[in-house]
Amino acid sequence: MHDKDTNIVYLSALLKYKNYDGHPEFYKELTQILKDLHIEVRELNRTNDYWARDYMPIQLGKDEFLRYHYYPDYLVNKDDIETITDVKNVLLGMGIRCRSTNLIIDGGNMVTYGQYIVMTDKVFTENRFNKGDSEFKALLESELGHPVIIIPWQSHADDKFGHSDGFIKWCGGNRILMGNHGDYYPQEAEKIRIILESYGFEVTEMRFKDKVSSQPNEKLNWAYINFLQVGNNIIMPIFNIEEDKIAYQFIQEAFPDCKISQIEMTKIAEKGGALHCISWNVYLPQ
Repeated sequence: MHDKDTNIVYLSALLKYKNYDGHPEFYKELTQILKDLHIEVRELNRTNDYWARDYMPIQLGKDEFLRYHYYPDYLVNKDDIETITDVKNVLLGMGIRCRSTNLIIDGGNMVTYGQYIVMTDKVFTENRFNKGDSEFKALLESELGHPVIIIPWQSHADDKFGHSDGFIKWCGGNRILMGNHGDYYPQEAEKIRIILESYGFEVTEMRFKDKVSSQPNEKLNWAYINFLQVGNNIIMPIFNIEEDKIAYQFIQEAFPDCKISQIEMTKIAEKGGALHCISWNVYLPQ
């Protein structure tokens, strides 16, 4: 299933509670935007944090969900391990049936592109395989039921997650929009581009350097690519910086048939995620 096919958005209930490090004003504004767009909003309960995308199942078909083992290396320490959500508890009473795999996967590291699922090569190391291991890739594709495109990832001070939804977005057909990774790590961005082009995709990169009069805000401008699409509606993050208008133009050109709404979310993006990370959008019959 692709974002353009989805019709419902789930958000963790913790997002609306300030005493759980949530953001109640943001929650209220986001849910109002979704309601104004006639998109149904539902809550996820029994989560341990509000980063919903990473632990919720991937929807592979209208009636097919895959639950994986969510055990990310960046949370496996004494300070953060209690924040790992047991998705089995979240799914109780939701009426969603899933098949399951024991592979360690993050939902933010699975982006659907036509018949493909794109993931960074961090999935190899999290499952204790060498990057590029052909047997593991075959197992991964067998469990997902779809061919997988692997893009390279390297840990940086500003990215310990290795999620493909922080790099790229499928625009439909053979078109891909890439974030501005190339502004700061041009060689890595070029490697990603070459791999995607080898599969027949045309890649457009967001770039802000030399397009803004002030110094680009590298702590925030990576997050534009992490927008939320539901059907023909897109909600993109903004940060009250010069890059907002440029990012809007990139997204509008990449998705000419979509209506774009905007929401300010600096405080959330500073923690390493944006709209795609905090939401779980699916198709369910209504």
